[in-house]
Amino acid sequence: MRFLRLLLFVLLLAQWTTPMAQADSVDRQYQRAADRFYRLYRPGKFRGSAENWQKTINQFQKIVRSHPGHRRAPQSLYNIGKLSHSLYKWNHKSTYLDQAIESYRALAANYPKVRIADDAQFQIGVIYEEYKKDRKQAYLEYQELIKRFPKGDFTPIAKRKLRDLPKPSKAQAAAYQKRHHPEQVRVTRKRAVTQPGPKIPVQKQAKAVKAKELRVAHYGGLSAKDAAKKTKKSLVKDVEHWSTANWSRMVINIADPVRFKYQVLPANKKSGKGPRMYLDLPTAFLPKKFKRRITANDGMIKQARIAQFDPNTVRVVLDLESLERIKVYPFDTPDQYKVIIDILGDEVAPQESVALTPAPTNDGPLDGVAPKRSGVKKITLSEALGLKVHRIIIDPGHGGKDPGASGYGKREKHLALQLAKRLRDLIKKKNPEVEVLMTRDTDRYLKLEARTAFANKHQGDLFISIHLNASHRKNVSGMETYYLNLTTDSYALTLAAKENQTSLRSISNLQGLLHDLMTHSKIQESTQLAHLVQNNTVNQARASKQIRLRNLGVKRAPFFVLLGAQMPSILVEAGFISNRKENKLLQTKQYQQTLAKGMYQGIYRYMDRM
Repeated sequence: MRFLRLLLFVLLLAQWTTPMAQADSVDRQYQRAADRFYRLYRPGKFRGSAENWQKTINQFQKIVRSHPGHRRAPQSLYNIGKLSHSLYKWNHKSTYLDQAIESYRALAANYPKVRIADDAQFQIGVIYEEYKKDRKQAYLEYQELIKRFPKGDFTPIAKRKLRDLPKPSKAQAAAYQKRHHPEQVRVTRKRAVTQPGPKIPVQKQAKAVKAKELRVAHYGGLSAKDAAKKTKKSLVKDVEHWSTANWSRMVINIADPVRFKYQVLPANKKSGKGPRMYLDLPTAFLPKKFKRRITANDGMIKQARIAQFDPNTVRVVLDLESLERIKVYPFDTPDQYKVIIDILGDEVAPQESVALTPAPTNDGPLDGVAPKRSGVKKITLSEALGLKVHRIIIDPGHGGKDPGASGYGKREKHLALQLAKRLRDLIKKKNPEVEVLMTRDTDRYLKLEARTAFANKHQGDLFISIHLNASHRKNVSGMETYYLNLTTDSYALTLAAKENQTSLRSISNLQGLLHDLMTHSKIQESTQLAHLVQNNTVNQARASKQIRLRNLGVKRAPFFVLLGAQMPSILVEAGFISNRKENKLLQTKQYQQTLAKGMYQGIYRYMDRM
């Protein structure tokens, strides 16, 4: 009898532990493949062999085929897509593009509820639009994203893209539905054939999307009805500008809201005038000693002229290098009204095909050396694909006359600066090859638009804005991380209004402009960076046993400080200064170092994935 009981216990134990052991086995398989994945995106000999790339793809494919119900299956499919796409960029074999599309489509169709499903569908659209040059098929793919993932991160971008892409015929749309209906998509067992070639031309970027047709006048700011009610002229206080080789920002600071008109004029060969833009500010005036001419000549703006065009109108004229993409939008703050002009040139791309000559470490996915060609620049693989983070911009929130949030005698501006300095020092120590710049390293005031401009001007690869939160409820605590995007969350909107130093009404207006303004922002990369920084920092704080830090998650909101950044950018709310326990901890060197270490780990893992 005792033997039977023992036998029954052993059988039950085996039945209970087998699925667990199997799950652990899949996790181990995935981790081995993931380790190879990360090594392929780091300089070194390992990435120099095409065989290593295909073996890594095969390992992820094995997980998907053998364990399609496991939680690692969706990410495995996404990794297959990314690896395949990377291989195409290096040798232009269409087989890899097809394999990438196949993997992304299987992920979106078979795992529609996972967080990265809409990412996969978006990548399909990008491949058709930018690499296969099939714009009508891209339209169908973006349309599918909007239909199946209406609340996805990429839905606003997809909607914007549909406006610029040619609409396919009804027959094409019907064929697409028949061919790619989700129920008909299955995970494939097909394996791609690897046939690397000796030459690796750099994939040229798709030409930058031009701005809206601005040859007719456009209006912004106050409505015509509200503008008609104005009786007092608005003072134009000053004009600021920042520039890089392919980006310029001009900010016109005005005492109070106005209705403005702007129009673009193309180059006129007969008159010898280049492309230019004018912006009229009705019911406005300039002070007597106002500087009328601004010579930029270091970016997209050659020079700017500002004058009293007539007794009631101030006119700004910009002589431009090009008319690629222009965005004009207002922003209302408590002390002044801003009209912001962002001018973006063509996407940075090589002027000609670039032959890559691997370094002695064979730092590339192909074996052999590319043939030499006169007049062709030799660059490393990481430079050609932008796989390394060279410069990080850290932005300590607030400063100077702007104290930020306050609690128990402490101010946000001081604690944010201390935390930012610790993060800077940690990155410099751990990764001396990465340059770290700070928007401010003393207690000084810096406008929100100047912070993003600083990051763009210095060509940062990452932008991290550090803040501390506050609530009227003293028991609220925890950390949260934000990236730039539309939101309907009232809490996120209220926080954005606080950090933007503006009203909820202005935030609502900004959201209305966000579709256009975010077209070229790094949403996917910012989302990934936000998740890694958030999770690693929370885990580090908990592991330190100083606090059971609440994980308030990754959220999206229209933070003005992130708007216009030309690199992945996030805003970290590292804790609540209004919570007594967190406030006390945030003042200690030990806890500041803990948070800095967690943020660094998130940044490092993001760099490691690139």
